[in-house]
This record gives sequence, C-alpha cells and structure tokens, in this order.
Amino acid sequence: MTRITSVRLGLLGTFLFLLAALGPRAARADFATVNGRLVIPVDDDTALDTDSPDDLALKGGIRIRSAGGQMLQRAVQSGRTVRVTGTGSSGQQLRGASGDDRNDSGNVQANDPALDHIQTFPGTRPFEFATQSETSAVKNGRDITVGYNSSAGAVVQQFPQGLFFTTLKFSAFSTSHDGGRTWSSGFIPAIDDNQAPFTFGDPALAADRRGNIFYASLGVTADGAHGALILSKSSDRGSSFGKTVLVAVDDGSDKEWLAIGADPTSPRRDNIYVTWTSFITNAQNQTIASELWLARSIDGGQTFTSRRLFAPVDDGRNSSFIQFSNPVVDASSGRLYIPFLHFSDSDADNVRVLVSDDGGVTFRFLVFNVPGALDAFAFPNVTPGLLNDCKGGGVRNALVAGLDQGGGRFGLPNFRQATRLVSQPHAAASRGIFAFVLNSNVSPFFGDDSEGSEIRTVISRNGGVTFTVTQVAASTAADPQHVHPAISLERGGEKLTISFYVQQADRRLRTDVASVRIDGNRVRVKSVSALSSTSFDLTPSNVKRTATANTNFDRTVTTCYDIGEYQTLARSRGGDDDDGVFAAWGDNRRTWVGPTGSSAPGPHAQPDVFTTSVGDGD
Repeated sequence: MTRITSVRLGLLGTFLFLLAALGPRAARADFATVNGRLVIPVDDDTALDTDSPDDLALKGGIRIRSAGGQMLQRAVQSGRTVRVTGTGSSGQQLRGASGDDRNDSGNVQANDPALDHIQTFPGTRPFEFATQSETSAVKNGRDITVGYNSSAGAVVQQFPQGLFFTTLKFSAFSTSHDGGRTWSSGFIPAIDDNQAPFTFGDPALAADRRGNIFYASLGVTADGAHGALILSKSSDRGSSFGKTVLVAVDDGSDKEWLAIGADPTSPRRDNIYVTWTSFITNAQNQTIASELWLARSIDGGQTFTSRRLFAPVDDGRNSSFIQFSNPVVDASSGRLYIPFLHFSDSDADNVRVLVSDDGGVTFRFLVFNVPGALDAFAFPNVTPGLLNDCKGGGVRNALVAGLDQGGGRFGLPNFRQATRLVSQPHAAASRGIFAFVLNSNVSPFFGDDSEGSEIRTVISRNGGVTFTVTQVAASTAADPQHVHPAISLERGGEKLTISFYVQQADRRLRTDVASVRIDGNRVRVKSVSALSSTSFDLTPSNVKRTATANTNFDRTVTTCYDIGEYQTLARSRGGDDDDGVFAAWGDNRRTWVGPTGSSAPGPHAQPDVFTTSVGDGD
C-alpha cells in the first residue's frame, strides 16, 4: 500500500471531523435589491465553483464540503443611488513567440482575449478575469460553435455596503463560420438579464436536425431566488443565442449535460434530453446524497418535464453519490444512453449506463459482468491524480507541478500549480455502436499517482450486450499522466477519434489525439499524435494566501481549477468524415501578467480555449 493511500484510510476520522467543522451548507438567503438589481457579495474568499454547489470529494465515506461554491449567498438593499467607485482596466496578455496572431501552427485561440480584464479597488487585491476552459462544441460544415466557462463575463462594482458582482456571465461561447480560422465571442443570456444577470457555466452543446444549436448551462431563475438548469437556442448558425428558457428549478443542480435525437416512437420528432446531478441536503442543511435527474422536451425546447432516474443508497460498498452523466443518442435508432459515475466506498468508483428505447419514458441498466466488480451493472474505474489540498476548493485529485507550498491538511501536499481531475465517462453512439472513454489510474489506489494514468475506451458493437476494453494511451516514463478524454464516433460506426490531455515528465501539459478503428470484432488504435502544437504550464490556481486559505490567481474561480474537467470533439451532424473532426480544449500557452497586488504578480500561464481540425480519422 502506498503512503498516500495509508494516509487516506488512516485519517478517515479526521476527514469526517473536518466535515463537521465546516458545518452545514449555508442556506440561500432571500434576495433584496440594489437599485432594482440583484447582486452577489464579494469578499476575499468568494469564488465561483464550476464543479458543484458543495464541491464534494467522495471516497470511503469522506465528504468534504468546500466553502467556495455558494454563488448566490445573500443580497443587499439600499435606497441610495448606486455609486460605482471601482476602476476597470483591460488585462495585459502577452503573446510569446506567436505575436498577436491567434493562430499558432494550426491551433487557433477561440475566446477573444480582449474580453479578459482587470478591476482594481482600494484596499483589496485585484480582480483578474482571465480564465476560459471546459469546452463543448457543435459543427455543421464550416460553422462551428464552442461553449466554455469564462470569468471574463464578470463585473464587480463598489457600493457603500462593499464590493458586489453586478454581472457574472460564466457561460460563454465563440463561433466561427470559416471552419475555425476566425472567431467571434459572446455570453449566453440569463433568463432575466435585467433582474438576475448570472450564469454559471458547465456548457453542453448539441444541434437538432434543423440546424438549431442548443446550449445547456447552470443558472438561476428569473428572480434569482433559486438555482436552475437553463437552455439557450441559436437559429442563426451560432452567431447569437436568443431568449433563455428554464429547464428545471433545482438549488442542488450541477454538471448538466445535453443530448438531442429522434424519438424512437415518433422518428420525425427530435427530443431534447438534459441530465444533471442534484445534491440532496438533510434537515440540518448538510449534503448527504446526490441523484441523477432527466428533463425531456418534445416541443423543440419550449417546455420540459423532469423526473428522477436514480437515487443511490449507501450500502457500505456503493455510496449515496453520483456525478458526471453524459447522455448520447444513437441517430440510427433513437436509443438514449446515459452513462454516469457512481461513487463507491472503496478505491474504484463505478460507471453505470441507463438505456431507453422509448424516448426517455422507461430505462434499464446495461450489464457489464466485470469480474470483481461490485455488481453486474458496474464498470469499475480508479480516478487518477494526486490528492492535493485545495483548501476552500476541498481535497482533490489533481495534476500538479512546481513545488509543494507546505501547510496541507492531514499531511497532504499543497501545490501552487494544480488542476483538479474527475472521471466523466464521455460517450458516443452510432449504428448500434456504443462507446465511452475514461481516464484510469494505473495504481489500484485512489490518490496514488506514482504509476501514472492511461486512457481506456469501452466499446460495444451490439448495442450494449457485450463490451471490449481497449487501451488507447499508456503511462510511460516520458508521458506518465493521461486525463480528461473526449470521444467522437463517425456516423458509419467504424472510426473513433479520442482526444485527451497528457502530462509529461517535466510536468507540462499537451493534448493528443488518437484514431481508433472498429473492424468487425477487432478494435485497433491506428495512431496517436499531437493535437496541441505546444506544451504548456499549469497556472497558479492554488496560491497560499494565508495559513488556512488559498486562492486562484483569478479570484473569481475556485482553487485548483485550471484546464477544466472536459474537452470536446465535434463532427457535422448526419454527415460523413469528409469535413473532418473539430477539437477544442482548455490551453495555457498564453502568458498573463499579474498586476501589482495580485496573488500571482508578474508573468505566468493563463487558461484559454484553443481549437484545431483533426482530419478524417484515418
């Protein structure tokens, strides 16, 4: 047993003590207004958590609540005229060897760097709005739209009562009409931008057969009183998104995902499916479980009906928590697959897959029958990464770089450069082929990164009756870590394209892409090549601020958030591979210069979104 695993198991009681010390999740207060607008208060530890309202690290009964996820904690009321005393300025973003060109050897930056900015106010450290990552995309020929998380849509203002976010648009997009050569950028509207101009990211994009593009995201109700799942629609090839509609009201909502496909019982109609995780609290307002939910629209996204699909119970082996659903529809049949991760009380968590053949009315679980698994419906997987203390962002599995700052709780490391890791079973389906990809720890012990990590794809050629597991990228001395894969399946069901991050031995990151061929009963990895044209450093996302508090250089964003938790590959809907596969990912090759007073002053890596065309998969 490795040292880190011994620490994890030996300190279970300490972790549970920490949970009690952090206390119950803060109740959402009633909202008041400042000059007719809702605002979000800002203090030194206010941060937007792009993962979950409670940022749970779940292993072996460990439940650690972050203080960072409370996005709408309270509001203030004033009858006085608003007086904005903060000064805003544009962020300085250096270009390195590429000059001002957003095209770097075939990789093109999609987000507009001019939207990044700095705001400074007397008596507090600067606000550096300069984080973009976590991509989802749709493609239709030369029209491409990429959604991503972005802090550049934030505005802070100063009132007599203090500093407040008056706008926080974390759901961003960029659109290209020339195959990805040039881009324009914008932000998804909230349900009511006049009353509650807040969106919270986790983008998921899909298109229907008419070419409409839909963007699912986290947000709030029109009055800002509750958390919500929201959906925006573009009818002009992604150039703009119209009125945002309410999918579901859920204060515990997180990690929504979107799929669109023909209803098997009404093939001429496209159904819109939105799945998400709903975190459940007890009477003491403590998070005790999470559930898988589904919202379905049969009228083009105008209205939705919602239902709970799965509510796990801790039985001593399986936990009461799920996360990271990723629905996909097989266009040839309308079959809906919903893979998700079910956390266990041991090192390996389990992927489960729900299937519906009647448009989301009834479901059944796929059977894996993996030897040694907890049950026949579980596909076990150990999430990679080193357990790192992210302070307010929780204790998280992460890729790390640089030096340990020391002062980590429970003897854990506390790296200044870190990006947290999850295991989302990213999936694709076509013509009876169903496949998902995972990042998998080589070590069987959760939190032990000493043996590296690999990318595996799990493929069924018969609609989920039997499965084949193929290693796509193995851990080596030169490239020990492989994480956060995305998958795209060619319409004919013969070619898979899989992209993923690689952490090199020097701790720098790059992205790679693999071409996988499905030939009868044979699955072959034909090639693995570079996707990003350069490797890049991790950002200072976990800087020690005090003895007990860390901060991201971009103080709007929670600690240890850098490259995001997923990337994307996109093919034209219904087309062949002639126009290729399009890739988008979080990338830190650009340089950001932190201003005086910053937690990370001077030049360092900055998260942006980069893109490229991959080819036809051959």
